[in-house]
Amino acid sequence: MKRLLEYGIVFMVFTLVLGSVVGALLDRPVFMSYVYSDSMTPTINKGDLFFMNPFSRSADVGDIIVFNLRGTWTVHRVVAIVESGYLTKGDNNVGIDQQGGRAPPVSRDKIAGKVITFGGTPLKIPRLGSYLQGRISSKDKMFLAGALIIFGALVFGTSEKKVKHKKRKKFFKLKFKTLYLLASALLLVMISTSMFVSWQVFSIEYAVTSAGGQREGWYLPDSTFEKELSIKNANFYPMIYFIAPDTPNIADISATEFDLSAGEEKPIEVTINAPEETSLYADKVRVNAYMPLLPRSLTRRLYMIHPILPVLVMLLETSFFLSLVYIISGIGEEDVLKIRTRRSSLWRQIKAEVFRI
Repeated sequence: MKRLLEYGIVFMVFTLVLGSVVGALLDRPVFMSYVYSDSMTPTINKGDLFFMNPFSRSADVGDIIVFNLRGTWTVHRVVAIVESGYLTKGDNNVGIDQQGGRAPPVSRDKIAGKVITFGGTPLKIPRLGSYLQGRISSKDKMFLAGALIIFGALVFGTSEKKVKHKKRKKFFKLKFKTLYLLASALLLVMISTSMFVSWQVFSIEYAVTSAGGQREGWYLPDSTFEKELSIKNANFYPMIYFIAPDTPNIADISATEFDLSAGEEKPIEVTINAPEETSLYADKVRVNAYMPLLPRSLTRRLYMIHPILPVLVMLLETSFFLSLVYIISGIGEEDVLKIRTRRSSLWRQIKAEVFRI
């Protein structure tokens, strides 16, 4: 039963990690996401992490779906079903998303999944999304990934029965080969995590209105204004940054490619052309960061094809190097760690058995 529980935990962790990787590859949420606006308050508040079923692409009136709205992944409720798709609305919004022809009805191919609910209440963790996004540093996330790998090693470590003086004793054994593979996996996780957690999407929210200029964030139709963003390298090593507009109203960005040392910060100016139609808008700027493991020109070319490609090539490069070291070193089946798992405290086991070969 205990072993079954351990395998279940590992399977859930693996599923969530795999979902995150698939989500990064497909540029869409998978299994879980979080809300970054107040449009669904009080059902799902800003910063709440919610869980979703990515295999459900159909919905009924009253269901909460995750869908692509004008290039942005949005979580809103279905309020009506028409021939061409679904009409949606945030619980805290006055009008529907499709009001005045601002967006077409949501078709099934635009849906990423349906929010999991129990008795009409979404399965969510309050404020966790904001916490993960803003309060946990890149180093903390890498340490967490390493802890998951170590946990996997303890779960799948070999347990062997030995016969000595007619008594059976169980031993946990960790081989050099397993340790090297775990260390390699940890390194690959650290490389990929350090880049993925540095990726950001800045949302610049503003209103286009005939009363433009009377309040902060209000602009006249067809006017041009600037917003300043600050890009900071929170890692403890240098990174290469690529900045690109993610919505069509962004006319110019003052710096689209630059290096930042550990802890360094750089301000950039974003120029936005306000649309002619009066409404609320949210233009987005995408930030991708990469470790300097490839020639800069190659990183740039791969990034222009797809932002995920430089990461994949870096992981392949690192995997090839680690495989080469593994082959050349001739790492074998020797035990690097051996702990007796019965009749003695953990501290005594470690003192008695660690590094006994």
